Amino acid sequence: MQLNDRNILITGGRRVGAKLAVDLAQRGANIALTYFQSRDTIEAVVDEVEELGVRGLAVQADLRQPADVEALVAQTVEEFGSIDCLINMASTFNASPLDQLAPEDFDDNIASNLKAPYLTSLAAARAMQQNPTVDGLQGKIVNFADWAVFRPYKGFLPYLIAKGGVVTMTTALALELAPTITVNAVAPAMIDPPPHLTPEQIESIRQASPLKRIGVPSDANNLVLYLLEGTDFVTGEVFRVDGGRFLGTDHL
Repeated sequence: MQLNDRNILITGGRRVGAKLAVDLAQRGANIALTYFQSRDTIEAVVDEVEELGVRGLAVQADLRQPADVEALVAQTVEEFGSIDCLINMASTFNASPLDQLAPEDFDDNIASNLKAPYLTSLAAARAMQQNPTVDGLQGKIVNFADWAVFRPYKGFLPYLIAKGGVVTMTTALALELAPTITVNAVAPAMIDPPPHLTPEQIESIRQASPLKRIGVPSDANNLVLYLLEGTDFVTGEVFRVDGGRFLGTDHL
């Protein structure tokens, strides 16, 4: 799929998503970004992509709510004319130690990390199905999962259950939407460590990887670019971007 003049919706857009938005804008794509509370951050990203000569859009939405998702898709289509690609990046990541688990931990993780991309994928897919078919395709969806659904670590049970659901959703939805919409997923480990981590925690994560590296945004984003513009022959796949952490080391 050629990305020039395509319309791409990214849920979330801070940190790794912000860099992806710029990468896509540099290829001529118009970018819509969602936010729940981080309005200033997302609007700054929109300003950055618009400086590249494409159109940008920031939309406030609670993606756990069907009405908000439908309004998001409708507003994006009204502004851009269509949705050609959806990148589901919005997520929450909170520890839930087993001895402290409460029912709402499960409910909150399922809502934010599985229900939200599910609702957004369905709404965006219905919009894509109104697109003309070009080279056999009407659109593409890329979900973000987590490498640890394949090799879980402790303390994040509800989160990992929800992200495991994203993996299943990806394969099932790929079958449902074939042959005109592809659906794939990226399952990263630590990419661009969040600011609350200490240097000691970051070093521990580095040592847990056989490659002894921390991921950078391009490690994940280049894969997304490949799935969008590099191939039209991949669907239903989940790609780990984890520095080899799935393989394990003596440090785990």
